Amino acid sequence: MVLIMLTALETFEEVYVKVSLCFVVAGFVVAVLLMKYKFLYRKLGRDDVTGGKNKKEFERIAKDLIGGSGTYVLVYANIDRFKLINDDYGDSVGDMVLQKVQSIIDAELRWDEVSGRIMADNFGVLMRFNSIKMLEHRLARISEQIADLKDENGNHYGIILYYGVYVIEQGENDISAIMEYANLARRNISPSHMVPIGIYDERDRQRLSREKTLEMKMRKSLEQGHFIPYLQPKFELKGETVAGAEALVRWIDPEEGMIYPNEFIPLFESNGFVVDIDLYMFEEVCKMQEKWNQEGKPIVPVSVNLSRTHFEVPNFFEQYEKILEKYDLPPKTIEIELTESLFYNDLQSLNELVSHIHEVGLSCSIDDFGSGYSSLNMLKDVKVDALKLDRVFFASGDNDKRGRDIIQSVIQLAQALDLHTISEGVEERAQVDFLKEMDCDLIQGYVFAKPMPVTEFEKLAFGQR
Repeated sequence: MVLIMLTALETFEEVYVKVSLCFVVAGFVVAVLLMKYKFLYRKLGRDDVTGGKNKKEFERIAKDLIGGSGTYVLVYANIDRFKLINDDYGDSVGDMVLQKVQSIIDAELRWDEVSGRIMADNFGVLMRFNSIKMLEHRLARISEQIADLKDENGNHYGIILYYGVYVIEQGENDISAIMEYANLARRNISPSHMVPIGIYDERDRQRLSREKTLEMKMRKSLEQGHFIPYLQPKFELKGETVAGAEALVRWIDPEEGMIYPNEFIPLFESNGFVVDIDLYMFEEVCKMQEKWNQEGKPIVPVSVNLSRTHFEVPNFFEQYEKILEKYDLPPKTIEIELTESLFYNDLQSLNELVSHIHEVGLSCSIDDFGSGYSSLNMLKDVKVDALKLDRVFFASGDNDKRGRDIIQSVIQLAQALDLHTISEGVEERAQVDFLKEMDCDLIQGYVFAKPMPVTEFEKLAFGQR
């Protein structure tokens, strides 16, 4: 009997040991899994470039914080012209600068605040809010440190942050919408603040609502032909007769009527829909030119705009070629207008595009020449056919001698390079007389005609003789 009890006791002890060992092993496995989960969680929440929080992790923490007590403000920070740093120093230096910017922002934050990189050179910062003045002081400290960043030779990068500010109301928790409001507020940047700050107000809410309304119906409007070309005539100066036109898009909505470009073009440029509009307008002009040619009308070149957004897509001009192949057009009946700002980038690629434009029988001009900081050297390298002098040249009035001298110099330079000159935005007769003296080729402006429907342009252009 005793022997049997001892055997049973030993069996119980063995079982106990085995069960205990299983618990220990299970606890160890759970601990390892928790550590791995924590490591992976942290890794997933870290931005690959800056080492700080990525967009998803920033939004998660920000949403938790604003759900607590107290008032918060969301700041959307953007580095002005960051692309120049990448262009001048390379991507690796650009990444290093982003790391330093993130570190400087994080060093300013308290335990119940958070920041992270949203995308590219944009950062989200959630801060406690007491007053705009106190917020300005905190953002000024960040800006001063970032402005002091230098390259390896001791030269300042010249970094400026632009801030959009949205004060979060009690109960708001849609962090995506809050970030959108803060980003939108950057349009309101005012020089009255210590640093470049734009503060969101009710007008922004109305603007955002309007933009969403337009976005909801823009594609359907394109499919149903509610976008139509208007033509603004270009007049040759000697006889003051129509010698060309620029195609400008107008949105004729069945419910609202005319929606003007200054309302929808900036929106389309930001959401990428401008690419669809440009291609649509190009095809509409091709149809129009083929019709005129079949009717035996004299050739009147029409220019179309090409947005810089196209350049984000490799080989984008192939789409233009496919459209062009569908129509029988005489050479140089269509001109592609390239905005001056495109010439700040890769001149070699741009020159290849201009050559390609010429190969398919189109001409090419630089639009808004003089609106930015043009390099006159680019005129030597890029073989365009014409320069369009920006309206900024004519904004100072007739008595601005210095402005007149600049216009004269640009026209003489264009003539020396065998380029046609078009002056746009001309609104006064005295300007017309001056441009005649300077031998400017064409004028486009309200002094002669506003943009008009195609039928009206046809009466003006083909009935003038």
